[in-house]
Amino acid sequence: MEKEYLIDYDMFTTGEIIKIINFMRLIERTKNENIDPSLLKEKYNEYRNILRNKALEKKYDKMLYNKSQVSIYEVMKSLK
Repeated sequence: MEKEYLIDYDMFTTGEIIKIINFMRLIERTKNENIDPSLLKEKYNEYRNILRNKALEKKYDKMLYNKSQVSIYEVMKSLK
């Protein structure tokens, strides 16, 4: 069953929504797979350029953590 992401769909274009969802799925995959760090960094930068809002980043991180027990912030922090 597909997980529902609580995204503010009216704020973004269809292309941006696809990139946001694909990034969240990539982050979720880090829970069970080793993902290339350069790919994660590339997709994270793309994600941040779409959101351009720290509060929204935190909101989506919390939402993703509540759904999947994986945090965007923690995953990206672990790459440093």
